[in-house]
Amino acid sequence: MEKKYFKFNIFTLVFLLVLFAGVSFVSASLKSVKFASGADEGYYLKYATYLGEYGLGGLKEIFQNYLANQNDWLFPNPLRIGFIIISGFWLKLFGYSFINLAYLSLMFYVLTLLTGFYYCRKFFGQISGLLFTLLLAFSPLHLAMARRALVESAVAFFSLFLFWSFWDYLQDKSKKKLILFIFIFAFSILVKETFILFSLFFIIYLAYKNYILKEKVYLKEYCFVIFAPLFISGLIYLSLGCAGYLLSTVKIILNSPANNLYALNFGSGPWFRYLIDYMLLSPFVLILAIGFIAANFFETKNNRIAVYFSLVIILGLFFFNFFTKNVRYVIFLDAPIRLLAVLALGKITQRVFPLRANVWIFAIVICLSFFDCLNFQRFFIFYNIYDPVSFLLLQASHIIPF
Repeated sequence: MEKKYFKFNIFTLVFLLVLFAGVSFVSASLKSVKFASGADEGYYLKYATYLGEYGLGGLKEIFQNYLANQNDWLFPNPLRIGFIIISGFWLKLFGYSFINLAYLSLMFYVLTLLTGFYYCRKFFGQISGLLFTLLLAFSPLHLAMARRALVESAVAFFSLFLFWSFWDYLQDKSKKKLILFIFIFAFSILVKETFILFSLFFIIYLAYKNYILKEKVYLKEYCFVIFAPLFISGLIYLSLGCAGYLLSTVKIILNSPANNLYALNFGSGPWFRYLIDYMLLSPFVLILAIGFIAANFFETKNNRIAVYFSLVIILGLFFFNFFTKNVRYVIFLDAPIRLLAVLALGKITQRVFPLRANVWIFAIVICLSFFDCLNFQRFFIFYNIYDPVSFLLLQASHIIPF
């Protein structure tokens, strides 16, 4: 009989308390949000409203309007039909407003915590699952995106689900788990087009298993990872009448950053800008994660899952170095960073406090979560940062003149 990883016990009860605390924290802060109607949030509301009013047939008009209006090219593109469809139906149910779109982000925040708790508990045990969820629940970036009318909370959920489902499939090569992975990947591409880049990560990891770990990987597995999700997402675009607009939209996406003054002024710079931003948001968590990668990356025999998530971070930083740099665009890195931080703390506490390791690690994670909450309050409530670019984070930290 398959073991149930979400059975109710004291750990599940504490998880539910953490979940309630995180949701309450975000909900209480919603009254202070000033939504940006002329920026990305305004476009997501416009797309969702149009789809809610005209149904799936309205997607073609959304593409046509986007392609015809050059002023729209600097803002979210309609390739993200997965998110547009979800948000359109959501707003049709609850009303067309920024606040209801923010509640959709809050729902994805909840789904992210549920997914993280389930899989981390499954592969690392109950204590690590709870610690990881606690650290993730009070991540400044996740809290900030859970209160905005943006796609990032959805990206956080689908990316975490995607990475975990792929690892879960690799453990026993179950057909059911492979189908789950393929469909999650296919829909993720429809949520945000940059998910296509993750196919490179999965190919590299399969090659790593084959040539470094000497575990046989068959050609069909590469094909499933590359072609099956793309084929399914392509069929969805085709069935909704949007396929004819894909090439023109992709050309605009690739060319628009060169003409985007905001991206040039606030989103350019070296690859380590992402690390600077994460250091400003959660310095101790990032230091722990980097330390864990440095100390354990080559221990492949006993830490394969840790190597897997280390590669997610390393390759994620590499792939997204070629795009506009904004820490919310790499929100998918936040969960792996926090997972490795928990694993690092586990090793540290077992070595320094072998008799009371669990007590100390819970105390440290609670302190880290409290510190993260303070950073969330400072950056996103007191200074009311909408777009967490380096310039604004550095200003709010008083590192550069305000």
